[in-house]
Amino acid sequence: MTPLAVYLLAFLAPQQLGADMHAHPSRFHRADVPRITNEEIARYRRGGIDVVVCNISTDTPYRGGYIEPDGTDIATGNLRPEPGEPWAYTLDRLERILKTIADGDAVLARKPADVVAAKRDGKLALIPALEGADGLDGDIDHLYELHRKGVGLVQIVHFRANALGHIQTWPYTPGGLTSFGKEVIRESNRLGIVIDLAHANSETIANALELSRHPVIFSHTGVAALHDGDRYLGDTDIRAIAAKGGVIGIWPSGSGLPHVKDMVRHIDYIKKLVGIDHVGIGSDLRGMSRYSEGFGEEARFEAIREALRDAGYSDPEVSQVMGGNFFRVWEEVTR
Repeated sequence: MTPLAVYLLAFLAPQQLGADMHAHPSRFHRADVPRITNEEIARYRRGGIDVVVCNISTDTPYRGGYIEPDGTDIATGNLRPEPGEPWAYTLDRLERILKTIADGDAVLARKPADVVAAKRDGKLALIPALEGADGLDGDIDHLYELHRKGVGLVQIVHFRANALGHIQTWPYTPGGLTSFGKEVIRESNRLGIVIDLAHANSETIANALELSRHPVIFSHTGVAALHDGDRYLGDTDIRAIAAKGGVIGIWPSGSGLPHVKDMVRHIDYIKKLVGIDHVGIGSDLRGMSRYSEGFGEEARFEAIREALRDAGYSDPEVSQVMGGNFFRVWEEVTR
């Protein structure tokens, strides 16, 4: 299937290709689970989602936040992991995604055409990803190894300033993309790895946009003009990401977007500011404690579609938001 055909399938046919740009299904990223559950996979399929970006929070050895078997979430803060521990943790969590695939319950997606084939076979496609590139341990060879294993997206930073760049949340630190961060972006461009700027501060965003040869995504956030929170994007950053051809994922965060209709408000804001081509969905599923009413713990992606249609969005526009825009960026990056 040609790149144009893949994009047209997502853009023109409502609910043909759905994408969750950021998630942690079954909490595989921190909980002691061997793989992503079939229940979670079925939930995505019911919601019309065909590909999920499965994020490994590679800064966990620095921050704590391990989840005990009884569900207790332990976040101790500022840890000093042993040398090599973040890399080992990253590989361990990646194996949990790959086991889901090896068991035959999902498909590894390296390019958009893989999702088309998976959908035809009734399978969910997965893109392994890093949330925060702390797990690279400052070694570009680790990026190459992860790419060989199937990692297709790298989020530069998470909840700590790292060897690549700086963050938009406390503790606020000045600075942008580092020399290693620049190397990771250049090599990701060459390898066909999508760059995700979620959690990055404005200087890191600007540096990355200037350097990258391809559009980027900002996978899970909301609009700062509609909610005053440090995880939300201001108009300047929204315009800059859109000018590069990128996509901003709106999340169902119950703390900032209490109802699924509020997701539509944030989507509508971006549509009016920079156009419908630059907005998508990043659920952060199993990475948050509260979700927008209507979406909820059961992850009702179909409720987002319904709310968009109720707000007057056409079927092609709904298709763009629910997957088409992400597929456009992904196709360009992997071409």
